[in-house]
Amino acid sequence: MHNHEYRVLSGRSRNAFCIVRPPGHHAGVNGLLENSDSCGFCIFNNVAIGALHALSERHQVRCQKVAIVDIDAHHGNGTEEIVRRAHDSARLFFFSIHLYDNPNSTMGKYTKGLVGKEWSFYPGTGDKDDMAHNIINVPLAPLWREREVSTANSNGTLVSAGGNVHNTRNRAKKEAAAANAKKDVESFASESDQSSKRISPGKSGVLSDVPSHYLFGTGRKAYRRAIRTRLLPSLRAFNPDLILISAGFDACVGDVGNAKHMAGGKEMAGIDLDPEDYAWTTRKVCKDVNHRFILSFLREPYYVNSLPFVFDIEDN
Repeated sequence: MHNHEYRVLSGRSRNAFCIVRPPGHHAGVNGLLENSDSCGFCIFNNVAIGALHALSERHQVRCQKVAIVDIDAHHGNGTEEIVRRAHDSARLFFFSIHLYDNPNSTMGKYTKGLVGKEWSFYPGTGDKDDMAHNIINVPLAPLWREREVSTANSNGTLVSAGGNVHNTRNRAKKEAAAANAKKDVESFASESDQSSKRISPGKSGVLSDVPSHYLFGTGRKAYRRAIRTRLLPSLRAFNPDLILISAGFDACVGDVGNAKHMAGGKEMAGIDLDPEDYAWTTRKVCKDVNHRFILSFLREPYYVNSLPFVFDIEDN
């Protein structure tokens, strides 16, 4: 890994693709993060090690700032902790786009009263930015919330619940949203496959405080929208000398890593990226950010058929 990094920073190679195992983005400063249930199969954080090595005295002339772009079904909580606690965090930038479904969060109570027990998608973090440390988190609603997201947007029931809001609505839309919030909205089947029922605002399960990340929508369209509106402008503003793409291909359609596992062996997909989405992201980062040096790190998938042709960087 360090050899590839040296070749890129020295100009001998323009880009590099590193096949690194085991995965590492859930490993923090001391391995297991405080209050975490597990390290998510991670032992040490490869991409964070690479970023800090690039910022060391050995590469000081060539590399002053490093950006880490984490694409995965899961939040890179370990990488975030390392970036936040780095001795010179101003030289680091961390972006994570991931699925987020955590009823226990302060972002909202959008499932209260609709489920038999509270459940969150691992690791249940990554719902807020930390601009003081150049940390940008883009949580995406999973596909199993698609119906809920669609109805929440169409009925104007979305309100800010402490998350990141990057859309401005005019007064007419706000007034329409307030009016619609007074109407009954349809609840959805719970994780235990309960049948739908009608509920009213103010009752348990109301959608009036659904998380603001529902604004992005779900699936591939939400992913690309987030890359265009949140990642690329932020990268250009940070202007890194080196970009490390921490790529988890468990966000591919059909991969078990992004699924919600139900009783009886049933699964519900969380996101549906395909190989072209990964290739498109790489091309966008390469071409829109002044052709900065790029290192891509392979971590997942859990399903081997997700791998072929995921990254197409030969034209970059």
